[in-house]
Amino acid sequence: MNAATPYLDALAAMASLVEAEAERSEREARTTPSVAERIIDAGLYRLYLPRSLGEPELEVPSALEVFEAASRIDGSFGWAVTIGSGGGLFAGALEPATAAEIFGPKEALIAGSGKPGGTAKPVDSGYLAGGRWNFASGAHHATFFTANCFVEGERAADDSGPLIRAMAFPAAEVEVVETWDPAGMRGTGSHDFQVESSLVPLRRTFGVFDDWPYERGPLYQYPFNHHAETSFAAVALGIGRHAIDEFLELASRPSLYTGEPLGDRQGARVRLGEAEALVSAARAWFFEVAGSSWDTVVGGDALEDEQAARVSLASIHAATSAARAATLLFEAGGSASLDAGSPLARAWRDVHALSKHVAVSPLGYEAAAAGLLDTEE
Repeated sequence: MNAATPYLDALAAMASLVEAEAERSEREARTTPSVAERIIDAGLYRLYLPRSLGEPELEVPSALEVFEAASRIDGSFGWAVTIGSGGGLFAGALEPATAAEIFGPKEALIAGSGKPGGTAKPVDSGYLAGGRWNFASGAHHATFFTANCFVEGERAADDSGPLIRAMAFPAAEVEVVETWDPAGMRGTGSHDFQVESSLVPLRRTFGVFDDWPYERGPLYQYPFNHHAETSFAAVALGIGRHAIDEFLELASRPSLYTGEPLGDRQGARVRLGEAEALVSAARAWFFEVAGSSWDTVVGGDALEDEQAARVSLASIHAATSAARAATLLFEAGGSASLDAGSPLARAWRDVHALSKHVAVSPLGYEAAAAGLLDTEE
C-alpha cells in the first residue's frame, strides 16, 4: 500500500467539511476550529515527524501526494496541512527529549517565519530573545512558534554576516498580531507575531540550514530549500486541479444570456484543453524530478548542481503552470467567475498568491538555471 493512502482516505472523508467551511475560513483569515480539529484527528500535521517519536516520517514523494490532494479540496486548507507538516522537520534539529516536549501533544502545531526579524542575546542558559516576525501560517492554532533571530555579537561560520539562529517559543509567550489581509490564500491565517522578551534555553534553538544532528534519516538530509520548493509546488498543482474541477462543474450550466452551456463554447473548450495540458504536463515532470532527487538522498548522496537546479525549475514550472491554467479557466468562466464566493475565483486568487512566494516565484528561474550551466573553465 502507498504510504500516503491512509492520509488520502482521511482527506476524502473530510472534503465536504472543508468545502463547507472554505468561505468562513477565508472571511476569518484562519483555519476554522472544526477543520483544524479534523486535521489533528487525521494526523495530518505529523507526516514529517520522526519514527523515533513513533510518527510516520513519511517519504517526500508520498507527502507531496498528500499536499496536492489537500490543496485540490481547497488551497488554504492544503497550505495549512503542508506548513503544519513541514514544521515537523525541525524535530531533526532538536535533541529527542526536546522534540518530544514540543511535538508530543496530539494537537502540536508549529507556526513561524523564515525571515529574520528579532534578536537573541546570549546568556548563560541560552538566549534572551524577542522581536516581530511575519507570515506565520496557522498562528491562531499553533502550540509553538519558531523564529529566526540575529545573535548579538556573533557572526556566521563563513563570516557572511551576523549569526542567525532559530528560537522555539511556546505559544503562551507569543502575541499574534492580526495583519493577514491578502487577495488570495486568506484562510491560511498567516499573521504576524511578536515576542517581548523570552528566555529560550539552548536546547530549544537550532540552525535552520545546518546539518541537523539528531535525526539521520533521508527526510532530514533532504535539502531544506527543496523541501519548501517541492511542497509549495504540490500545493499549486492541487489548486490548479481544483480550478479544472470547478470549471467542469460550471461547464454544464446554461449562460444567463444565450442559454448555451459554457462547455459548448469553442473558446471555453480551447482554454480547458490548454489548462488540462498545463497542469498534467507540469505535474508529470515535477513528480519525476522530485522522485529522482529523493532517490538520490535515500541512496546517501548529495544532489549535484544540475539535479538541484531541476528540482527548483520543476517546482517553479509547476506553480506557474497551475497559475496560468487557473487564469485561463477564470477568463473562460465569464460572469460565473466574478462572484467572490465562487470556488473557481478563490482557486484563481489562491494560486496567484502562492506563486508570489519566493520558493516558487517565476523570478527564481534565473537563479535555478545557473545550476545547468557549466561554469568550469
